[in-house]
Amino acid sequence: MNFGDAIKSVFNKYATFSGRARRSEYWYFYLFNLLVSMGIGLIPIINLFGGLWALAVLIPTLAVTVRRFHDIGKSGWWFLVMMIPGILFFGVFLYFCVKLALDAQAMGIDIENLEDYETILDLMRAQSTSLILMGVLLIVSMAVFVWQIVWLVTDSEPGENQYGPNPKEVASSAPFSANGNITNDDFNV
Repeated sequence: MNFGDAIKSVFNKYATFSGRARRSEYWYFYLFNLLVSMGIGLIPIINLFGGLWALAVLIPTLAVTVRRFHDIGKSGWWFLVMMIPGILFFGVFLYFCVKLALDAQAMGIDIENLEDYETILDLMRAQSTSLILMGVLLIVSMAVFVWQIVWLVTDSEPGENQYGPNPKEVASSAPFSANGNITNDDFNV
């Protein structure tokens, strides 16, 4: 599957969470999304376009990721499970920031004024449990991220699995086109 075919395939299966997706389909779409996001980031206008793009590709990104998990024989729910440490980290970080700001406000400290940094450090030390929890969750999130990357680069499970036929084998089972020429699908990974 080439770059253009992968993009078409993902958008044609916009909200299809069933079936399987080849590595090339997933990674070409990932590259496409990255390039478009970087291009949008170069626009000097308010980054409304970036938010609109992220919203437009949210569902197809989730769908192709779930199908990619299916291709290696894993349930798509693993993707959600793997997001939990990151979500928890963000929640604890948000709690830490809000608590720090409220404690500083209650003590009459301007946290934007760094002249009173020792008092701010004392407030942060008072939340040492939150800091430790954030550190642990960050390490767990990074480990899960590496684990997820390993799964996403894993080759397809051979043959048919509970999620459907192997898309690589389906493409390679018909190496000749209608006019008798060999197609590129037989040679792509």
